[in-house]
Amino acid sequence: MKKIFVTVLGLFFIAVFALAGTADDAQRKALARGVYGRIKLVRSGEHYRVRVVSALEDLRVREVRTGVPRAPGRWEYVNSSEEFRIRIVNSGEHFRIRFVNNGEGPSERLGR
Repeated sequence: MKKIFVTVLGLFFIAVFALAGTADDAQRKALARGVYGRIKLVRSGEHYRVRVVSALEDLRVREVRTGVPRAPGRWEYVNSSEEFRIRIVNSGEHFRIRFVNNGEGPSERLGR
């Protein structure tokens, strides 16, 4: 009986810690709005973990190669002097992005 209790308690704590790293929809969208500019993709030491999706994104991202990327969703990829370090993940993300050729910015559609 004690083994079952310890196992259940352990699974409970694992579930709590796993859910603690996720943000709700409004928090993800608010966070995503502020991420633009000079972006460095990294494998560790990130500011944000981001999942790339094909629908239900929090932010539509367009790569900017010329000019100054000073609007939400405009990312210029750099190797140094970055404003944000981003790690692409499959789960446990801070927010979700979709790459676009135009129409970059926060996803504000109803139901998203």
